[in-house]
Amino acid sequence: MVVEDTADPLPVSGVARVRAVLALGGVPAHEVDDGVQEVRLRLLSRDRREELRDPIAWAVVVASRVAVDWHRGQRRDDGLRDRLAARWATAPPEPAPEDRVLALAIAAGMDALPPTQRQILALRFYADLPVRDIAEALDVPEGTVKSRLHAAVAALRDRLRESEVI
Repeated sequence: MVVEDTADPLPVSGVARVRAVLALGGVPAHEVDDGVQEVRLRLLSRDRREELRDPIAWAVVVASRVAVDWHRGQRRDDGLRDRLAARWATAPPEPAPEDRVLALAIAAGMDALPPTQRQILALRFYADLPVRDIAEALDVPEGTVKSRLHAAVAALRDRLRESEVI
């Protein structure tokens, strides 16, 4: 059994300096501890073939890079947040009354179908899965999926015609 060296790569005397560099680098106070742990991880993952002359100086350099990475991540998160907010700022158009009636009729028609037909229709048209993926998910051949899909669509169409929706 191999026992790894579990010594802290960050000397105790360097923790305060690393915390200061992170704070001065703009990392919020509630995330400084995470930054210190990230510095420790990076110090542990470095190549240990050569001994460091000044491990605290090296830790400070790593801390400054962690602070820069934190800012890059924030900018990326802010951009994503802005794009999502812009996407959700505009409400989708209100469906027309005929669309609501059709949606209710389709739901009622699907409720009347056997479970296997409901399942195949849901996977194909609601989950938008291709036939190949449906076959893998259900563990059946693609031809079986195609024939079940054809029968389910025909049965749903008949039910909609009976209720005079189409």
